[in-house]
Amino acid sequence: MNRSHPTPEQSRRRRHRDDSGVVAVEFALVLPFLLAFVFLLTDLARLFNYTNDVNQLAANGARMAAVNNYPGSAGLRATADTSEMKSASGGDHLDGGLSICLSYPSGSTQTGNPVKVTITGRYKMPTLAKLVPGVPDHIDFSGSSTMRLERASTATAGC
Repeated sequence: MNRSHPTPEQSRRRRHRDDSGVVAVEFALVLPFLLAFVFLLTDLARLFNYTNDVNQLAANGARMAAVNNYPGSAGLRATADTSEMKSASGGDHLDGGLSICLSYPSGSTQTGNPVKVTITGRYKMPTLAKLVPGVPDHIDFSGSSTMRLERASTATAGC
């Protein structure tokens, strides 16, 4: 048997022919991880936005309370940026709405003492929790703001 060895050109052609479809297979293997990453990034970005909104809402509430113009939890909730935060029951990504608490850390409602507004919520991540094992289905977040009373306050502390 006199077998001749393939020329370098034939070897190159055979290798090129054998590589067809590899990119599609690699893409199919990487796609689930890429999609999970995109969902995670989207959820974390929304959570970051909610945290910023809650901090701003707490600052607005503390400012209103500092000048004795606190509208109460429902009134403060109505000034929120998103419909989910305005709703007492939350929405698709906000479980149970926001808990808004007013407190006087020093115990006094007189001018010069601190007033604090704390807002907490629970962010739902159902899509990502179903896709990636070990990812929690919710994350608790909060924001707070403390200011000095400029007028004696008549608002009642509580949630």
